[in-house]
Amino acid sequence: MNNIIKRKYQKYFEKFNDVITEIPQQGWIKTIREIFGMTTCQFAKKINVSQPRVINIEKNEKNLKISTMERIADCLNCKFVYAFIPRENIDKVIYNQAKKKAISILKKVNRNMELENQSVQSDEILEDIIKDLLNDNITRIWDNE
Repeated sequence: MNNIIKRKYQKYFEKFNDVITEIPQQGWIKTIREIFGMTTCQFAKKINVSQPRVINIEKNEKNLKISTMERIADCLNCKFVYAFIPRENIDKVIYNQAKKKAISILKKVNRNMELENQSVQSDEILEDIIKDLLNDNITRIWDNE
């Protein structure tokens, strides 16, 4: 992904961090229904299901299909938002993964070098490996060895 697109999404993610991202204890569906002053029977008619189904929906909100959530949101005149928001800055996530990979590579090299009494331990070498991983083929940082 090029840097322009990465920066664009990082700005989006930062905006999301300023928005409410915690799920209400009783779930979004029940919370919105109650805010609108709707009974479960009224809500059931609105979304075209039975009243016991509404209770089940509200209890099991986390197990609903995305298409069901979208349909319910639409019936409530709400926007349904589905997103993955990185917990840290994108560049930091990528750098930390590259560092893990670089440490793994350096350990392998050192195992081989120790056989010849030539092991290397250096923060500069580690940083060089990280830079190479980030510049040459970034997808390698996610490979398991």
